[in-house]
Amino acid sequence: MLGRSISEAAPQVRRWLLTSAQDDTPVHVGFMENLRAYADAVGATIMVGGFTYQKGLFEDHASRTAVFSQAVHPYIQHDNVMCGPLLFAAKMNILPTAVRPLSGLETYSRGAWAVFPHAKTQMVSVPALPGGRPAQVMTTGACTLPNYIEKKAGLKADFHHTIGAVIVEVDECDRIFCRQLHATADGSFQDLDTMVRGGEVTHGHRIEALTPGDIHIEKADHEVFLASFGYDIVEQKVTNRSSLLHILRPRHVAWHDLFDHMARNHHRRGDPHFGAAMIAGGCDRVEDGTRAAAKFLLGVADDSFKSVIVASNHNDALRRWLREADPRMDPANARYWCELNAELYRQIEAGNNDFDIFQYAICRHDPNGLVDVEFVPRNSSYLICQSHGGIELAAHGDEGPNGARGSALALTRVAVRMNIGHAHTPGWLDGVCTAGLSALLDQGYNSGPSGWSHTHIITYPSSKRTLVTLWDGKWRA
Repeated sequence: MLGRSISEAAPQVRRWLLTSAQDDTPVHVGFMENLRAYADAVGATIMVGGFTYQKGLFEDHASRTAVFSQAVHPYIQHDNVMCGPLLFAAKMNILPTAVRPLSGLETYSRGAWAVFPHAKTQMVSVPALPGGRPAQVMTTGACTLPNYIEKKAGLKADFHHTIGAVIVEVDECDRIFCRQLHATADGSFQDLDTMVRGGEVTHGHRIEALTPGDIHIEKADHEVFLASFGYDIVEQKVTNRSSLLHILRPRHVAWHDLFDHMARNHHRRGDPHFGAAMIAGGCDRVEDGTRAAAKFLLGVADDSFKSVIVASNHNDALRRWLREADPRMDPANARYWCELNAELYRQIEAGNNDFDIFQYAICRHDPNGLVDVEFVPRNSSYLICQSHGGIELAAHGDEGPNGARGSALALTRVAVRMNIGHAHTPGWLDGVCTAGLSALLDQGYNSGPSGWSHTHIITYPSSKRTLVTLWDGKWRA
């Protein structure tokens, strides 16, 4: 057994607040006060995993023999604990200066979700076999103040030190919902629409931005769209006002891969069986995809938030199709191909080098031209929370530095925090958060083990962030 079970009164929803503490280090008083207040408010159990750093070379480095602040004594755990189906790996004593604290620990929980005590934030989605649900393993953040040796490793660890915790919610069906709770300088933190400050818990607070998992509108997952955006993809309108979008009321929503270009995806060019499947399913018209994207934007539009279209590789596939396809061999799309190319050539002749054919294709489906939607061009920026250091929303993640392929690891070299999409596998690495998918997990070309999941990124006004993963159409317990 990896851990012992905690017996409780079995309420409908069980909750834990998991954090970590360094030996011989004082706690952040304000954060601990708020953590206790939130635990009381939601009926959660606080648990703290210890890690050591101050021990001498010939001393015992075990956390159970270390000296911790009196403030964490009621909550300290030295053995692994099962929080319902999730493992709190409290026994794992990871050096706080570790650059990748979860390295080599992806399978430690044997396929179960797991939380590891550590002061640096990291999250990894562990691939599952086809038909299975990928587990997420993550670190907690710490309730103790930064306390490092002033050498390279210590100064790097100090830079990434997070005052925070993870909330674990397990519902009556053993579905797991985990979110990062990152504190500001005074120890306050926000969880969804709830703010905890000065020991007081208040509700109804907005978030700054929502970065949903990649949209791929032609392959939309009905359950996910309804829970996330309140949007019914069959009726093509909002029918659920209790969705994540409507409850959290973001000021900005960054849509990645809004369009899939499923009808004429270049990866399936020359595949007659795929072409036959598109015809049989009535999905072989490119214009239907751009129309569906426009209807979606109009359907979810609200004066309370700004829709931001992030330049993405699937959106860009439209221009590639216009450049490479032969309309003579594609009667179903020949007229549309000619219309878009005619406009593209007109713009080229006019010297409009910044013309976005994808924006034009989407906007022509709305008489008002989607005037309230902001299309962010490639190599441009959409920076939010600038008074708190800034979070970049305009990077899709498919392009890396210096012409390299994009990845979260490559983008950690960029000196700005960012929310990206593209990979479909959610994660958190240094300052880069990666969203998952909002569309069907089976995209038709992916096979084998997968870490893809329906995961969104939430950014709070303080610039603190969290990842929200949906289970069976639910985004919280």
